[in-house]
Amino acid sequence: MGKRAGFAGAIAAMLVAGSAAVAQQYRDDLPEVLRAPPRGNAAAQSEAATASAFRSAYARRKSPRMVVFWNRQLTDSLSTTYEQWSRFTLADGRVVDKTYYDDGSTTVAGRGVEAELRSGRTATAADGARMEGLPERADWKAAQGFNRTMLAGGARLIDRTLIMRSTALGKGVNRGDAQSVEMSALIGKADLLVEVLQTPDGGAPSGYTFRVDVKDIRSGTLLATVVTQGVPPSGGPGRWVAGPNGYQRERPLPPGVEQVGARVAAEVMQALVANWG
Repeated sequence: MGKRAGFAGAIAAMLVAGSAAVAQQYRDDLPEVLRAPPRGNAAAQSEAATASAFRSAYARRKSPRMVVFWNRQLTDSLSTTYEQWSRFTLADGRVVDKTYYDDGSTTVAGRGVEAELRSGRTATAADGARMEGLPERADWKAAQGFNRTMLAGGARLIDRTLIMRSTALGKGVNRGDAQSVEMSALIGKADLLVEVLQTPDGGAPSGYTFRVDVKDIRSGTLLATVVTQGVPPSGGPGRWVAGPNGYQRERPLPPGVEQVGARVAAEVMQALVANWG
């Protein structure tokens, strides 16, 4: 009887010791503090979904070539106009300016004895470039965000200047008529025109609101119009941080201009997907 009790006690002791060892091993493997699972970024997920939907719809349309007019629009000027001018330098140092316009009219400023005559021809600028917009450095970043997002969605972007220069090399092209060269380049080397315009807006993060029109070059069909401040979607509620009156939600930082440009592109892609179905 005593032997059985001793044997049972030994087994119990071994079980307790084994359990303690297992428990000790389990405790050693546990991290000191359990970490919360990573929170999904709703904004990033939304952008990825937009790019994926655009890529599919764009491919179904056989990936049309897209030329971007950044803060530039296609004007209704049919050809480049020129002004003939002449300048008469008078004997006493004064000058007389004469300007001859395409419609045959002439303007004259001043009269006197001629001492020297100079004349020439000047093109009237009508290339559609807008004078107001983001400062150059910020404009570059906004364009970078726009182009990167479009390229990430699979868009085939065409450079306006390059296609105009290459078109001007063709035989029989009137290189002195910029509007004609531009239109020939668009018809021959692109499918969609994407005009991205900027206008001042004190309430926008970048200080500007963007308007984007997407047009089919051959048919003239307007495929999409987007007017936006380029504010990215919220990434969800901010963290709880200590404030002067206790804990409060952390406010998100305003988006940078590159993020604004990316958001403009994302909204353009969404509009095209909605149009293409």
